[in-house]
Amino acid sequence: MIFPKAKKIARDLGWHKTNHKVFGLYKGYFFNVSDASIIHTPQFKYVSVTTGYLTEEQRQQIKTELTINKKRLKFTLFEIRENTIYFKFTENLMPTKIKTVYALFDFVVDLLKKLNIPEQNRCHSCETNEKITYYDLNHTGILLCDNCFKQTDNKFKKVEKERISKEKNYLTGFLGSVVFSIPAIILWVLLAVYLGGISSGMAFVIALLGFLGYDYFKGFRGKLTRYIIFFTSVISIFAANIITVIALLIKQGFTISQAVLEFQTNPVANEIFMQNIILSFLLSFIPWMWILFIRKDDQLIIKPAEKF
Repeated sequence: MIFPKAKKIARDLGWHKTNHKVFGLYKGYFFNVSDASIIHTPQFKYVSVTTGYLTEEQRQQIKTELTINKKRLKFTLFEIRENTIYFKFTENLMPTKIKTVYALFDFVVDLLKKLNIPEQNRCHSCETNEKITYYDLNHTGILLCDNCFKQTDNKFKKVEKERISKEKNYLTGFLGSVVFSIPAIILWVLLAVYLGGISSGMAFVIALLGFLGYDYFKGFRGKLTRYIIFFTSVISIFAANIITVIALLIKQGFTISQAVLEFQTNPVANEIFMQNIILSFLLSFIPWMWILFIRKDDQLIIKPAEKF
């Protein structure tokens, strides 16, 4: 999701976009701007600038200048990475102002020019300035020439082909997801029976174990994967609540067969089950949203970027 202020920056500067970032050139240097997920608390804004190779002396000078000017520029932290500088603006009460982002742009550009760091309006791989295009590389903006794009695309296709050849199918992944969910079901029941409550965190645990089991059994990672994990989560929650009610009946002195029969015929037992299942589904809303809509697949992608 691209937030309004990032959208305005992109429109004003004629930038391109990925699903959740805007990016492009500003005075010859290449910037990416994005925001944290809408469910993240507190909110924060990311800004990164591509620098290319930096000498150790340049790194130290950049670190010194940014440390001195951190308060004035109002960013929370910065990191000097392999070929980028990353900034974070934490938004506890007020969102980051557009003029604050532009102030950072101007400061960084002046600093990079002062240190004789070349502009990044050329291919970020081979540094040619011929036939360059804006690309979405794993949801980050980048400039590449035609030749470097083809090389990267072929490399990604080869990796994907090898991954698919090692994977099995959706059914195997589903079985792995179910197997890994069993410990979470047991823990869910123990918490409900002996502590008298349902933990909202267990929904996250079930979802996480579902993914781990799916990957461990080498299930095929495709468009249906997230729906299989969601379905497994629903089944696990139903199973956990059924077993919980039966376990509570056993705790009251019933045998297993009597508890199963009571669960099937006793209106009170059914009412407890329905109350628990509704509460469980309410507590599972956030992890289900993460499974279906927020979680990003780790598939490698490179494609021409859309103009904002």
